[in-house]
Amino acid sequence: MNRFITLMLTNICIAFLLSFSVCAQEISSESIMETPTQEENKLWEGVKKTWRDDIQFHGFLSQGLFSSSGNNIYGQSKDSVSADSTEMGLNVSYQALNNLSFAVQGLYRRAGANTGDAGEVTLDFAFFDLNLLNLQEGRIGVRGGRIKNPWGLYNETRDVAFTHPTILLPLAYFERSRTLFLALDGGQLYADYNTSMGDFSFKFNYGWVNADDKELLTAIINDPTASGHLESDPSFVTQLNYEILGGEYVFALSYAELKMRYQAKNMGDPYAQMQADIDTFMVSGQYNGEYFSFTGEYSLQWNEFTDIRFGVPDNSPVSEHWYVQAGYRLLDNLQTTLRYDSTVQDKNDRYGKGVEAATGGMVPGHLFYAQDIVFGLRWDITPSWMVRAEYHRMHGAATISLLDNPDLSKIAKDWNIYALQVAFRF
Repeated sequence: MNRFITLMLTNICIAFLLSFSVCAQEISSESIMETPTQEENKLWEGVKKTWRDDIQFHGFLSQGLFSSSGNNIYGQSKDSVSADSTEMGLNVSYQALNNLSFAVQGLYRRAGANTGDAGEVTLDFAFFDLNLLNLQEGRIGVRGGRIKNPWGLYNETRDVAFTHPTILLPLAYFERSRTLFLALDGGQLYADYNTSMGDFSFKFNYGWVNADDKELLTAIINDPTASGHLESDPSFVTQLNYEILGGEYVFALSYAELKMRYQAKNMGDPYAQMQADIDTFMVSGQYNGEYFSFTGEYSLQWNEFTDIRFGVPDNSPVSEHWYVQAGYRLLDNLQTTLRYDSTVQDKNDRYGKGVEAATGGMVPGHLFYAQDIVFGLRWDITPSWMVRAEYHRMHGAATISLLDNPDLSKIAKDWNIYALQVAFRF
């Protein structure tokens, strides 16, 4: 008899015993309740133990403070301090059977007062996990529901501050299109295989991504006045991961094919016929030593945009993102990080001069590239509490929010970011 049926029968028995006790009290108000027997105590302990083993709760909270020069980030941070960066998550998992489990997480995210993430609760993920084959060497299974996309090293846990080395993720995890890569509604096939040469894992996600996001719309169209919205067509994201020596060396190859179309609110919308197809891959490598770590990722992205404005009816820019990052553990709970980041939206127009000329200077060229030098410090006060501080020297503005910076003529080319973050988990 499986644990789920046992649990249900146990609860029915408990309910019956409680009902019997209530009836006995009504029959005779003078009766005195007897102390629980050893059998009843064992029954209750068994119920509590079953629920403790099969259901788990976890959560996290992070609050950031940002100050910048030149451009706003996460709210009105330019020559000021913004506290409009808050993330809270709560998840629960339930092991229903030996090979079947369920998991769900709600996420509250505020990422700038004027952005699409101005403060609301969303369903971050919710899926069932069915293990089809479980052997000593590996396993094969399927998941269904809303599933995080296996993209690079950090995407699946990008909202959990403890799981990545800096407050702001590398530019390869393009913040303006985060909702597009974050998760999809559909299914996942996964497989793990352990060998003497290392551990392999494979994931294949297929379904519909979340394309209905105002920040994503402006990232693709570069026009905050667009009246419609984007809808997803069937898309997929897949990853092959290889680890040596229990994660001392990590290598991954990720690939995604994302398809969207623009749904206009009226026939006069200039983007009414727009479609967007994104094909992209990322190569990842990481070394994790006792004191020193080194990470690098490189990504190419083929973008096909049809019928967009600015006199370019068919545009197919190829974007390039890469970074190298070194970390050093000064103490057991104190770590420093140094990173160099680069992103360009079109390899054939690296500094956006073509778009700037085509628009008569209305769209600045530095909106299409960015280089970032990052220095960060992380202090793990306890296993549950962490504080981080970091400095960014930015050249270019490809990753800024156009909703926080609506006046394109005032977007700065060279600017600084100062950030502080406090995070908690349980």
